Amino acid sequence: MAVRIGIDTGGTFTDLVGFDADARRFVYAKSSSTPGDPSAALTAVLSDPQLDEAGVERIVVGTTVATNAILQRSGARIVFITTAGFEDVPFIGRMDKAEIYNLNWKKPSPLANRSDCYGVQERVTHDGEVLTPLDPASLQAMLDFVRVRREQTPDLAVAVALLFSYVRPDHEWAVGEALRDAFPDLPISLSHEVAPIWREYERGSTAIGDAFVKPIMRDYVAGVRVALEASGRDAPVSMLKSNGGHLGLDHAPSQPAQFLLSGLAGGIVAARAYAKLAGVENVFSLDMGGTSADIGTIEGGTERSISEFEVGFGIPVVIPSVDVATLGAGGGSIAWIDKGGLLQVGPQSAGAEPGPMCYGKGGAQPTTTDANLALGRLNPAYFLGGRVPLDAEAALPALREIGLALGADAADAVELASHAIVDTANENMANQIRLIAVDRGLDTREFTLVPFGGAGPVHGRACAELLGIRRMLVPPHPGLSSAFGAAVAHLRADRTQTFISRFDLLDVHRFQTVLDGLTEAALAELAADGVIRDPSVLRSLDMRYAGQNYEREVPIPDGPITTETLRILEQRFAELHKEFYGFALEGEPVEAVLLRVSAIGMADGDALTEPPVATEPPGEPPTRPVAFRGYGYLATPIYRRETLPAGFSFAGPAIVEEPDSTTVIYPGDTCTVRVDGMVDVELE
Repeated sequence: MAVRIGIDTGGTFTDLVGFDADARRFVYAKSSSTPGDPSAALTAVLSDPQLDEAGVERIVVGTTVATNAILQRSGARIVFITTAGFEDVPFIGRMDKAEIYNLNWKKPSPLANRSDCYGVQERVTHDGEVLTPLDPASLQAMLDFVRVRREQTPDLAVAVALLFSYVRPDHEWAVGEALRDAFPDLPISLSHEVAPIWREYERGSTAIGDAFVKPIMRDYVAGVRVALEASGRDAPVSMLKSNGGHLGLDHAPSQPAQFLLSGLAGGIVAARAYAKLAGVENVFSLDMGGTSADIGTIEGGTERSISEFEVGFGIPVVIPSVDVATLGAGGGSIAWIDKGGLLQVGPQSAGAEPGPMCYGKGGAQPTTTDANLALGRLNPAYFLGGRVPLDAEAALPALREIGLALGADAADAVELASHAIVDTANENMANQIRLIAVDRGLDTREFTLVPFGGAGPVHGRACAELLGIRRMLVPPHPGLSSAFGAAVAHLRADRTQTFISRFDLLDVHRFQTVLDGLTEAALAELAADGVIRDPSVLRSLDMRYAGQNYEREVPIPDGPITTETLRILEQRFAELHKEFYGFALEGEPVEAVLLRVSAIGMADGDALTEPPVATEPPGEPPTRPVAFRGYGYLATPIYRRETLPAGFSFAGPAIVEEPDSTTVIYPGDTCTVRVDGMVDVELE
């Protein structure tokens, strides 16, 4: 027997979920995160005595350290090396705005300073011809430039993005070799290795982002190794990637950009597993924590993927990733009245320190958690299983002040303010899901909502009603779902290469050769991580009409590439173009732009169930007053989740408590505990 372990290192807590597929046994552990020394929290959860009963098969770790480094701009100082004359590309960027009607909005600065950008004398054309050879004198001047900055800042990294290096990387490789020879321990990112794509700005930005977090990921991986040694665990270790797969620990320091959405991917992978368990094809996942809410989409039983995302506005990263939207709506989101007298909730957050006012750590502004506590939805003596006692009185004066500002009578001010805060948070999350649905042509009424995270099940039911969703599935241990997602993630290796050609001029043999090379490279990476069984291979081609600037990704049929394959690709592209834009341009020439290959080693446990522990129905539950909009405070039954057996049904109103989350059931709802441990909620 061996346990497969998933770990999620969040900003507040580090969670562990392990499962033994043969014994059908789960293990859970939780520890406060230690941002200054992540290895301490990892050691704590890996040293849990429950893990001593069996060996460890594999450990998969998801983390937000790379994401936080970019958001907080706490990474390395970057020297950006590019072709002479193109040093301003990262600063010019694209002519777009995050707030199109805000005349005072300022575009965020890139992760590199303009004074740290250097242009080398060289030039390659779009078709790979050397127009200007790499100048040795310019190369030496570049090394001198880097040396000066390294003397100023030891924590330095270099990003190299030469013009058209994705077609011919010789010059970029030579620059990298010169840097390695001169500075053996200097972190270096070469754009043709990180993102071999044709858009110079996006490729350069990805290389900069990769270099920016390289020292941090190197230190984090070292910390993981320390934790493994301290806990005595000897097992293969992987890092959860942004695409929902995972990559061996040895590869992680050299590919840090792959982990920029690592902490968010675990929740989406978990939602896919929950959907599979329930036999549900279409799911919106709502992962609501203390600071933010992450929303994912499962269509046809598969998580949606994207080829490009932004970590903060204006920092594009061209790395395959799960499609997740994040907004500032969490349990710690602060409620405040704006200059126009309107209630706002977030995006400012009280975080974990000082946290909501009810934490008693000095928080001075009411939050969503304070509002839920005032409405009776949270148990002040059982928050996080009783490890964090809450002060139910601490936020009442601040809530009353907000209620009075909204026009309530003094007697009802706290209740009105609390409902208004919770309703505003719910509307913000529901609106984000509506935007996703409209953008992709989805009907929310055809979806099931899967809420998790510490606060997701508190707000999930209200969000479902706002969206016309009639069914909600609450997984076991919802506060640990991201760690569960890491545990059931598949090994995955992605390869991309620019391949620009009109279809009527396309060389089928060259197309096949490039595709085979990408496939072999992806499979070799999986083999290095120990995948023995036959992995699946997904192939796709980004296509566009000649003259267009953006592409659509089209799956490539299995088998060798033939002229019939190209005909099928053209037909599928026309269908996708019509579906997305509403029209197709019959007779217009079509271009290939980018080849993609993903090799996936399937993991066991994707449909592993965790039957409820209880075998007998619970006795008469205790009650407490809980406020519901339109009903006032109702005497509401309070269930402990571990006492609910499979097949047990109950009606709302009800509260289901567990150590890592609380589920709020509204009046008239019907709930059934499934044999796989999920609570199936049918809305009234």
